[in-house]
Amino acid sequence: MNTQNETTPQQPTLSGATILAIISVVLAAGWIAFAYYIGNGADSNRMLLHPIIPILLIVLLTRIYRWIDIRSIVILEIVMISLWLFTRLLDVLMPFILGFGFAYVFRFLWNALPFKKQYQRGIATTMIVLVCGGVLFYTGRQVSRQTSQMGAGLLKFYHEIVLPYTVGETFKAITISTNPSSEEVERDNEDSTTETLETFYLGTNHGIYEMQRDAEGKPFRVGITNGALLGKPIQSLTASENVIYAGTQSGLYRYYKVAPADGDDTTPVQIWQKLKNTPFDTLSVQAVHVPHWDDTQIYVGTENGLYASNNAGEAWYPVAPNTYDERSVVSIISTTDTNGDRAIYVASVGQMATAAIVTTVHWHLEGRSFGWEELSSITQEVYALAGGDETTGNIDGTSQVANIELYAGTPDGLHEWNRLHDWQKTERMPTISGSPALLMLTSAPSGVYVGNDTSIWHRTTAATKWRRFTTYQEGISHAYKDQLIVEQVKSYLTERIPTIAQTGSEAVKEGFQFAGSIAFRFGGFIATVFLALIVFVYANQSFDNYFRSFVTLVPDAYREIAKTYLREVDKNLQEFLRGLVTVITIVSIISSIVYSIIGVPFALVIGILAGICNAIPTFGPFIGGAFAFVAMLMGLAAGDFGTIDFLIRCAFVLGAILGIQAIDNSLISPKIMSDAVDVDPLLIMFAVIVGAAVLGFWGVLLAIPTIVVIKSVVAVSQAKESV
Repeated sequence: MNTQNETTPQQPTLSGATILAIISVVLAAGWIAFAYYIGNGADSNRMLLHPIIPILLIVLLTRIYRWIDIRSIVILEIVMISLWLFTRLLDVLMPFILGFGFAYVFRFLWNALPFKKQYQRGIATTMIVLVCGGVLFYTGRQVSRQTSQMGAGLLKFYHEIVLPYTVGETFKAITISTNPSSEEVERDNEDSTTETLETFYLGTNHGIYEMQRDAEGKPFRVGITNGALLGKPIQSLTASENVIYAGTQSGLYRYYKVAPADGDDTTPVQIWQKLKNTPFDTLSVQAVHVPHWDDTQIYVGTENGLYASNNAGEAWYPVAPNTYDERSVVSIISTTDTNGDRAIYVASVGQMATAAIVTTVHWHLEGRSFGWEELSSITQEVYALAGGDETTGNIDGTSQVANIELYAGTPDGLHEWNRLHDWQKTERMPTISGSPALLMLTSAPSGVYVGNDTSIWHRTTAATKWRRFTTYQEGISHAYKDQLIVEQVKSYLTERIPTIAQTGSEAVKEGFQFAGSIAFRFGGFIATVFLALIVFVYANQSFDNYFRSFVTLVPDAYREIAKTYLREVDKNLQEFLRGLVTVITIVSIISSIVYSIIGVPFALVIGILAGICNAIPTFGPFIGGAFAFVAMLMGLAAGDFGTIDFLIRCAFVLGAILGIQAIDNSLISPKIMSDAVDVDPLLIMFAVIVGAAVLGFWGVLLAIPTIVVIKSVVAVSQAKESV
């Protein structure tokens, strides 16, 4: 066989361009693997991961696209590099994305206006700005009226409602103020049946309450904790006709019920203020008392000494320093004795070398030259003193026949004393739950009040039965008090939050740090919005020109196809925006009306916010509902309604949120948005979650527009394949 004429097949040879293209693809694949392995964290600050490198790789892959047969690999690499670069430069790109997005939305709204001439559109734009500005001005004015009270009011709500019902409370101090003007009225008119006005105050580990009675005569609490006293456990209380004093572990605090006669316009009324520049600024104030005959005189007992002031706290001096410098004062009271003398009684404990604690009671006659005399010592530890029957209600200096001159609360119950016999235990005692120790004690014309840290009891005379006056809030965490996590939560609620709220310097420091991290960090929320507005201003001036410039970047062979895709995207986005604006308008109107009926503060603004938040799929309605609850808290803080009314309105708000959401999901959105976004709800939820994971807050907002774009691209691609 002759094989000389047969041609020998030649092996294909690789050109230099093909070899270069393969090397480029391999290098790009290696860079993608390295970049995705390292990620975008702080440890990725390397030259190989600088944004200029992926940009150059994209340019290179674009140039070799025509030199390699497996073009799908090149396209995939370009997509992966672009995705990495997008996430790396997200903070930089987001203002441009939002700016052009705002410009597109504005273009849609502008074209929707029925005005075509330039001057008509100018007038319409001016009217829109004026209306929006008027709404913002009205809202700001309304909010400003309550802003000053909102912070203190929310803290007050936290200390007087949240903490007692969650952590629980303990009683710390009680006192009663007696209004002498009622006595004067009775003396002027013997036929008058007017009773002496008494006001009962209760101090707890969370704050101070004024006890009032309802129509049926049952006592209820009204919190008066605010100002500098927030977060301070109360240790002692005293009250006169117009002033209340509270002792804490860090000094003395004052509360004016009404402005003092010699005060000025700057005197804070019904706001707790700390008395500064006192000898006991940093000491634990364990006892405080204002004699009923002079409300400018104040006695303060500390853990190390007794102090007094004769001018309502302007100046202080130590009392009997030789006696009290080394003693801890536990109680101070004033009475008018059987001789008509005004007496001050002070119970104190000295430094004991043994475990036994013996309380010494000293007495002093006001206006007399007698010093501080020691009363017969009681063998029990004394927690509190109170005046006996002969001084109860005796505020005009006259004496009455009585058997008991002093009461003392001790670890094993109530003791009584008069000058005819020594201390002895009271026979008739209430059955107090918990410890029998009487930590609190006070007396008034209405009788004697005794109590421990969980309950307070009352009797009108020595011959009547004891009746329960009030009891403490146990707290829902009490049932789980032995669990470590519960103790940690209680510690955070009672220590960490009040510390942040009340430590002024720390709160200001944390506030500035927080504001700085948001406002001044490049790519932060405020910075992003500000830059986006700048981009919006420029993009809005010539949006169509930017659109045409983008189309010219596409090669001529694919320009018509690109225009087809963009037209479809624009059409679907227009339908989506049209439906979205309609849904927002309807939901805003319904929400505003419903919230106005319920009585939510700023109902118009809250309704509009609820409608706007409805644009966020799945989670938006609940975000809008949160604004309603915040407004309710503002109303509660400002005193627009009480606690019960607040809870009832919150229940109605919750029902309104669920009802509006049900109406929107079943009637409004399906009817209006079905043509714009015909996508399965689970896919929308998935897109929202993925968007939040990738882009955070902005990803949630851009989730549905992204779905609309993808839907448009798929629709055009399917139409091309069917041709």
